[in-house]
Amino acid sequence: MGSPRYSDGHKECTDAFGGTPTPGYMNLSTTKHRRSMREQRWLVLATAVLLVLVLLPWLVPFGPLQGDAGGTMAAVLVMGVPAVLLAGAARRGDLDIRLRQALALLVGSIGLAVLGNLVRLLTSLGVPTPQVPGISVVSNVIIWALGIAALLRIPLVRLGRGAAWQFGTDTAIAVGGLALAIFAVWTLPGFAHAPRAARLQLLAFNAMAAANLVALNLILVRGPRRALRRAVWCLAATIIIETTYLVAMQYALGRQSADFRVPNSLFFVDYLAFLFAGVFFLRDPQPNSDIPLLPEQVRAFNPLPMAAIVGVSALLVLSTRHPSDPALFPLAVGLGAMALLLLARVVGATTVILRFAREEAATLQRQQTERLQLMRRLAGGIAHVINNLMGVVLMNSELVVDVAGSNEELRTSGQEIGESARLASGLASRLLLASGHRPFDAEHSSLREAVRAQRELVGQAAGSREMAWEVDEMGGQAIVAPSSAAAVLRELVSNAIEASPEGGRITIRVHDDTRAATHDGMTLAPPPGRYSVLEVEDAGCGIAPDSLARACEPFFTTHDLSEGRGLGLSVVYGVMASSGGGLQIESNTSTGTRVSAYFPVSLPDVR
Repeated sequence: MGSPRYSDGHKECTDAFGGTPTPGYMNLSTTKHRRSMREQRWLVLATAVLLVLVLLPWLVPFGPLQGDAGGTMAAVLVMGVPAVLLAGAARRGDLDIRLRQALALLVGSIGLAVLGNLVRLLTSLGVPTPQVPGISVVSNVIIWALGIAALLRIPLVRLGRGAAWQFGTDTAIAVGGLALAIFAVWTLPGFAHAPRAARLQLLAFNAMAAANLVALNLILVRGPRRALRRAVWCLAATIIIETTYLVAMQYALGRQSADFRVPNSLFFVDYLAFLFAGVFFLRDPQPNSDIPLLPEQVRAFNPLPMAAIVGVSALLVLSTRHPSDPALFPLAVGLGAMALLLLARVVGATTVILRFAREEAATLQRQQTERLQLMRRLAGGIAHVINNLMGVVLMNSELVVDVAGSNEELRTSGQEIGESARLASGLASRLLLASGHRPFDAEHSSLREAVRAQRELVGQAAGSREMAWEVDEMGGQAIVAPSSAAAVLRELVSNAIEASPEGGRITIRVHDDTRAATHDGMTLAPPPGRYSVLEVEDAGCGIAPDSLARACEPFFTTHDLSEGRGLGLSVVYGVMASSGGGLQIESNTSTGTRVSAYFPVSLPDVR
């Protein structure tokens, strides 16, 4: 029998909790799917066309630098499509307002470039066009300026700690690499007799390319707010490609070569990156929070300085083909300096990461300690309340047993109430230990002797499990209250028994140790000094990493509520904290757990 259907006069709808989707829903879903398929096919086709254009300059003279009608028309088309996509993205209401403004500036930059190529296309077709002196230089400067303004308008997150020097170093490497490249190109023979106006024009373009690199470094170091990660990386790729295009074009001019295959091909690669940037800006949802551009493992490494070093290395290789090239030595020296800067950047970034990691670990440790102290105080308060209440219950249960006489049922009930009250009092005693309460013992002994006194009881509790005792005859010198040592040993062995299968091995060790540092990742780090160590190790199931940080919290347990006791390690923590000792827990889900309790060794008074 199908799910219930209800007619609304036009179309059917099913029960909201199951059944076949409504025809209306199916139509909407099908429409969206078909639209998505059309968009994907269109993107694949546009990518294929652009890839063909990327390869075409290597087969025949073709591209915007050739000045022919075909190359100029192709330039107009490949620039126009990303401009339309970016214009659509700039109208997205869900994007950050500053990002939309940045996209609008980018559309203006590309739009002016399209307009300039349209004029060139008309000129190549023989159509009369107005000739304005200097209009080409002015329009190109405006195009570059709008592009830089678009990068600077992208909303960025605050500069993090230690990021200012990273930005400075990365910028020095990137801009220094560009300066080296321009120097190498300008020493080529083709620039010896170049007109002064042409040099000034190229100098302006190079300065704007350097400004582009500075803005891009700022984006990569700080990171955009609520970044559309794929779109930002495609936009970053366009800056690198355009810089390479500019250097390649000048290199061809400097070599007095008519071979413009590399810059023509790079032009189409650039707008292939713009195409994907437009698609991602238009289609990718903006996240609700800031996300890093790079994964955690490589977040400290900015790819732009590395790209600059690779570019300068390529120019150095090209210069070695001409031993008389005057740029050969400056390129080699500059490359070495850039490599040293990059090495300093990597070392510094690693140092900063390690410092932040230590600070974060110390903060987490402090928060964990404060949380445990709060829970210990709460446990102590609860224990005192339980003790007071159970004292009343225990006295009344004894009174019931006394007055029961021959009434066996009443006597049994009184005894059961008394037994339950004693168990509750035992729980209160453990809670007091977890809270740091130090039991009064008239006698004290060495840790070694206190552990040996518990050997028979521990063996009985272990059942069929193999017990290994490794007690150093010269160790365990710390003087402890036997009840405290017994409580620690009892809780640790009980945990080991629960974690170990039948027949598993449990090892108990007692030895002395000297600790020289406190910040070593211990659960409870003791101050430097001499300690007697009680270790209990098992080969059981271990403790998962996400549970290890909470293992000492009272009543925290990974067992079911009906099975877990949840006080074992919290009792040990409380005893060790109250005695001025330490606690270390090492666990692996494949090899088991080792818990080490550090009892301070008091030096004897010398009088």
